[in-house]
Order: sequence, then structure tokens, then C-alpha cells
Amino acid sequence: MSYRAFVPPTGRYQPPLVLVHGHGRGANRQFRAFLPTAIAHGIPLIAPIFAPDRFEGYQSLAGADGPLAAMDALVGVLEDASWHLRVPTDRVDLLGFSGGAQFVHRFAMLTPSRVLRVVVASAGWYTYLDEDRPFPRGVGASVQSGGRAVDVAGFLGIPVHVLVGELDLDRDRNLRTGGGIDRRQGPDRLTRALRWMDHLEDEARARDLRPQVTFDLLADTGHSFSEAVERGGLVTRVFDYLHTAQTAAAPEGDPSPADPPTWPTT
Repeated sequence: MSYRAFVPPTGRYQPPLVLVHGHGRGANRQFRAFLPTAIAHGIPLIAPIFAPDRFEGYQSLAGADGPLAAMDALVGVLEDASWHLRVPTDRVDLLGFSGGAQFVHRFAMLTPSRVLRVVVASAGWYTYLDEDRPFPRGVGASVQSGGRAVDVAGFLGIPVHVLVGELDLDRDRNLRTGGGIDRRQGPDRLTRALRWMDHLEDEARARDLRPQVTFDLLADTGHSFSEAVERGGLVTRVFDYLHTAQTAAAPEGDPSPADPPTWPTT
């Protein structure tokens, strides 16, 4: 699988931000939007491209080579970037928009050890942490999960930031609909984002865990990446969140050489 990358001209790299495109495969536009801030602050970027002929079902981690082909392809990209670009990819930050937002939260569910933080922007629908429902509707083992159950506690330990446009209310042709999903998740992307955030909070508290999910509304924004960037300030909000999340998780006292560099405020 091909990908684009930016590697800062420095000898010490922090974990990269992986950008996952939506159904329209706008990886180039997404990469360009985040590149100026990445250049200014020395943040590595990786932007995989899920070709439609091989990864038609990438939103649920699938592809032509199997139910987890898209997940395995991204793991391969991370290993390639580590080997050839010398970027540390053992654990990465993930940002997905629309269909990419579906991919990143499901990738984090099945590979929580590879993920530092997740930003889920304008997803059409979500996987709920229902152990009695098969993946990707729930987290029970299924053919689509490769027979694996989700490590729910591991996923709930990952900071997740949910973003959605305040005008993202249309039921367009790319939005999965139906009686069951509409009743559980809601009629539109805004409602679904809010309900999923509440669900993650409830599931964390039920396990005596501190909720790690946060929410931000993109003003004057519908279901459009361009609007999210130009009106909603998506790039700034993502980098500000990553900086805040890292600061909150950092140990007290002087940073050690093992501590990752601080994300910038923008």
C-alpha cells in the first residue's frame, strides 16, 4: 500500500500523526492541510492511501485479501516507515475523517498497543462496546474481526477525541441507515457522535476506569473536510488536543530522555 510521509529534518522524532482519509480517498488534500503545521513544529506525518480496488471495506478494517486486510496494510506501512524513514512507529497518534474516522477507532480497538491517541472526526457510524454483538457492530469475535474479541479495557485506556460539525445533520447516501442503527446511534452524524461519547463514558465508569473520551464541535461545518478545515479549524483543534492530552498524561518533574517531546500549541 502506498503512503505519503513527512519526516522532520531533526535527529529526534516524536511519534507520528497518521492521517486516514474518508470514503472519497482525499488523502492528498488531508496531507496538505496538516503539512504546514507539521513542518513548523517538526511533527512526522504518515498518510496511507486505501485504494478502492483493494480496500473497498477499509472503514471496517477489511480489504480484498481478508476481513482485516486494511488493518494489516496500515501495520505494514508503519513498519515500512520505521525501517526506511527511521520514524518511531511502535505507537502512533491517529486521525480519521468520515470513513477514516470509522477505521481509526476500530484499528485502535483491535490493536490498542500500537495507539497513543485517537481523533475521530465526523464518523458515519461507530462500533459500540457490546460484547454480545459481533464486530463491527459490537466487540464480540466475528469473521470480520478475524475471530478476535476486542480488548475493551485496553481500548478504554486510549484517549479518544470526538469531533463533528454542528451542521452535520444530513442523511446523505454515504451514511449507513436502517431501523436498528438509527435507533441505537441516532439519525445523523452529530447525534451519533454524542451518543457514542456518552457510551464510552458509561462503559469506562462501569469498569471503574476514568473516562478518556472528549468532544469538540466544529462550528459552521457540515460533512465536508474543506469546511472542517476552513470554518471549523480542524487542524488547529487536532494539534491543540494532542498537545493537551500529552501534557495531561506527562509525569511530574523534569522530563527524562524517554519522555516524548511536547506537542505544540497552535
